Amino acid sequence: MKLGLKAETICKKYMDELLMAGQYPHMVIGVSGGADSICLLFLMKDIVPADHIRVIHINHMIRGSEADEDSKFVEDICKREDLFFREIRKDIPAISKEMGYSEEEAGRRIRYECFEEEAALWEEECFLEKGSVRIAVAHHIEDNAETVLFNLFRGTGIRGLAGIAPERGRIIRPLLSISRRDIEDYLKERGESFRTDRTNEDSTYARNRIRNLILPQAREVSNMAPEHIAAASSKLRDILEYLDKETDALYDRLVTSGEGFYRIDRTALTALPDVLASMLMLRLLTALTPMKKDIGEVHESAVLRLAKGEGGKHADLPYGIKADISHSEVLLRRALQGQPAESVPEVTELFFLAKDLGKEELESLMTPSGDGNRYTKYFDYDKICYIASLQGIKSSPCYEIRKRRDGDYLKIKKSDGSPATKSLGDYLTDLRMSPDEKEAVRVCAVGSEVLWVIGYRMGDSAKISDDTGNILRLEVKGNDGSSY
Repeated sequence: MKLGLKAETICKKYMDELLMAGQYPHMVIGVSGGADSICLLFLMKDIVPADHIRVIHINHMIRGSEADEDSKFVEDICKREDLFFREIRKDIPAISKEMGYSEEEAGRRIRYECFEEEAALWEEECFLEKGSVRIAVAHHIEDNAETVLFNLFRGTGIRGLAGIAPERGRIIRPLLSISRRDIEDYLKERGESFRTDRTNEDSTYARNRIRNLILPQAREVSNMAPEHIAAASSKLRDILEYLDKETDALYDRLVTSGEGFYRIDRTALTALPDVLASMLMLRLLTALTPMKKDIGEVHESAVLRLAKGEGGKHADLPYGIKADISHSEVLLRRALQGQPAESVPEVTELFFLAKDLGKEELESLMTPSGDGNRYTKYFDYDKICYIASLQGIKSSPCYEIRKRRDGDYLKIKKSDGSPATKSLGDYLTDLRMSPDEKEAVRVCAVGSEVLWVIGYRMGDSAKISDDTGNILRLEVKGNDGSSY
């Protein structure tokens, strides 16, 4: 086979399947100057008319003069070939700090945003049908293998192992079945040079370690290792397509949704085959996240484990997602932008001696409703300090007013007077609280022992008794001055 012909043949076949009735699509092509994107540019130029191509180069402003030289290199090719060229400069180091992403992730997100904006602008300027402009990017076989391994190592479900899709929305990947070796053969045949990004050799990046260290070792096992990984990911995409249809049907049948939340029938969810329950849960969790990459199999598995256990459980997930499991449903929710800030309780504390109170006054504080206020309670402060000492807590104050946590419990007395321990989750479930009501609950606690479920009941371990010496009076209000 003629040097470089394999890349041409595979790409031509891909584009023939993409084209309909001989109509050539308008194409935004992302060109960095590397071998992959330069190969893509010339392959597309041989298939698509020049006036149907816009070359977009994103200058990430990471490598100083080298990045500027990359941009000039691509611009010169476009001038020579009479192609539209636009350089877009983005300060990725600054953007990554502002967004809280790695430079690699920030760069990827910004690139696709720029490509999408250029495609939409072209449609608007030339009155093209909305969505008709395609975006061509230069992922190849090794990129797909890297992605599959990267997702596998991070912990992923079937979707991560399915690798890179040949198409997604308006994005197309004509080189996805072409190897890096085929790409370089093609450029050698044409006599075209390309730029090398020195950061690709930096193995501090996870993907570079896979590319530079792991895949070469994999080729020692089988020279076709990347191709075999790509073939397996393609088969998994077929399986995934089938499972997605099944998940769509389950979503329609089991899920109730609203702004920022999903409710799922718990009994029906736990009766599903594990693979479908996992896919449904992962779909809901990723729909609640701004960045899909930080939600994975470990998170959906955690929610499903809780769903199969007792009711009244709660889990905190990335991006402020909360999972509440009641007897009948699983509620997933996330705070929406623009919602008012969470109320911060205002706590007033007063210390005094029991001996300074009259007998009747002291007895009134021992009765459950003696203070007549759900948001003001009296405690034996010496008992609080003793509870803290048993837990090794030395901070002052040793108690805190906070939201509930997993593992919280109350010490209570049974009807026969014997002591008992009850989990806070079970107590709130017994009250038939909704997940939203549970979320609003605040407690006064020493470590994991809850002394007071604010607005509801006290535990019994720090109540005032006949031998109390030091008394602590706590009053809790919302930050607007109202009872919390």
